[in-house]
Amino acid sequence: MPKEKLFDTDAVLDRAMELFWKKGYHGASINDLVEVTGLSRSSLYATFEDKHKLYVAALRHYQTLQKKGLTEALDKQSSARKKIEVIFRAYLEAILHDAHGKGCFMINTATEMTNQNKELAKIVGSDFEGMEELMFSLIKQGQSEGTISKKQKPKNLARYLFSSYLGMRLTGQAKPDRATLEDIVKLTLSVLD
Repeated sequence: MPKEKLFDTDAVLDRAMELFWKKGYHGASINDLVEVTGLSRSSLYATFEDKHKLYVAALRHYQTLQKKGLTEALDKQSSARKKIEVIFRAYLEAILHDAHGKGCFMINTATEMTNQNKELAKIVGSDFEGMEELMFSLIKQGQSEGTISKKQKPKNLARYLFSSYLGMRLTGQAKPDRATLEDIVKLTLSVLD
């Protein structure tokens, strides 16, 4: 008969996610993970098998939390253009309130791990494609509504917006200055006019 888990898996994933997010995959040791999760080494291995699988679980947990927050924010908006603006404004605020300079866990994974691990590259690629696809569908909707110009093809606009979105995060890590980031958002969103 399998042993019953005596811990909250989501709470463990929250703590592991925070550690990996702050230190990266290579910077987080098993001892660090044991300490932050409160699990014994044997419980950690029995539940997640190894550090890599825990990292994958933590990254997927992050993905779920981010999608939930984004969906809630977008559901409050009526027009597609407003939804795109909310995506960029919320990201700007997240960057400025990143007191520990952790950045975006997904982008951090992309820069640290995707050239070393095909599974993580696939997760990151899928996440990035999902965000670009969201922007694409919002642009098409906005063009139909008349809130977004039809001067550019929706796919081209989506690629540009997503590229700016990623660049904004990296700029914010190096220079978390509101005026700089506001300029980026303003110019980026101007392509919708």
